[in-house]
Amino acid sequence: MLKRLNFFFEFFEKNSIFPFYESLVNNINSHILTNENKEELKRSITGQCVCVVNMIPPYVDLKINQQKAPYRAFRIKSRTGFIIDLSQYSNAEEYLKLHLGSRHRKNILSKLRRLESCFDIRYKIHFGEMDEVEYENLFEEFEQMIRNRFQQRGEEHVGLKRWDLYKENVLDLILKKRASLFVIYDGKKPISINLNYHFENIMDSAITSYDIDYAKFGVGNIAVLNKLEWCYQNDYIRIDMRWGELPYKRLWCNAIEDYRCDVVYDNNKLIAMPLAFLVSKYIILKKLLLERKVIPLNFKFWGNQKAKENVQSDDASTFKTEDLAQLPSEDDISIVDLGEKEFHFLRNPVYNFQYSNFEHSRDVNVYEVKNEKMSYIITGKSQLQKLIF
Repeated sequence: MLKRLNFFFEFFEKNSIFPFYESLVNNINSHILTNENKEELKRSITGQCVCVVNMIPPYVDLKINQQKAPYRAFRIKSRTGFIIDLSQYSNAEEYLKLHLGSRHRKNILSKLRRLESCFDIRYKIHFGEMDEVEYENLFEEFEQMIRNRFQQRGEEHVGLKRWDLYKENVLDLILKKRASLFVIYDGKKPISINLNYHFENIMDSAITSYDIDYAKFGVGNIAVLNKLEWCYQNDYIRIDMRWGELPYKRLWCNAIEDYRCDVVYDNNKLIAMPLAFLVSKYIILKKLLLERKVIPLNFKFWGNQKAKENVQSDDASTFKTEDLAQLPSEDDISIVDLGEKEFHFLRNPVYNFQYSNFEHSRDVNVYEVKNEKMSYIITGKSQLQKLIF
């Protein structure tokens, strides 16, 4: 009787429009996309008298032909969306200067220079072509980045519940230029991966993540800057940063617009209209309560609180530092390979050392102090630092 549907998943991932819509209009360029899948998809909603279509972005208009079809809809502003509107500026540099302002611009560009000074950084965009083996490897790294980041935050990323679907479908979408992966590498190691969907002159920034060991370098903001530059170079008008208020979205986005929810009902069924009306009022009330913080934003995900409570602190994350004048004798220390799993906990303090001292990774070595438990020494060109855990 009542079915919940997600416009984003259907349109961007399956390239389909739900059957009760006759057409879709891109409000940015007025291009009309006729629904060719009406009969094929109709079977999926047969017997439903009300369908709640969530996550309809502000830059599309969905048309229902009320003369030929029995469908009607209550249209509701359901969630706040964050947009980068590129049309107001001529290039990425101008966007940074005029929208972000001098302080934020200098901070981002300073961290970019520092990242590129400390590591062998390269950028790669997979759009239209991609090797399957590379794709599989990247998706494994992508998943682990997300898990590490959200474990650090004590939260659960909802995208992981659909991860197998992403992994199965995204490569084909990349080859068809309907999706892309933007990757930042340190040498051969990916340190930031961004999944985007594409529709004409619009980029949908779907899932972003980065290696938390590089957090000091502001890799997340650098990834947004890469997308901004690419979109200007390829005549895109908008980057959709989706719903959900986060500080980096407030920083980068220059437009805030409402996502819509359509409560679609079959006008031939007597119970459909009053049911749809009640559902629409419930959605409006829920939005009001969320905005006024009467209920928490994640109130329907109470189960996730367990994850927060069960996050275990890593003893290896707590340490103190000492500056050293010289390295101990070779007999008292042994060199450490940060690539080995048992020493991964050292990567973040080592990268922070590089950040603070402008040291390139080729000039940095890490040693374990043999006769001291959990003591390590980082050496650079001009600085030595001891870590005591």
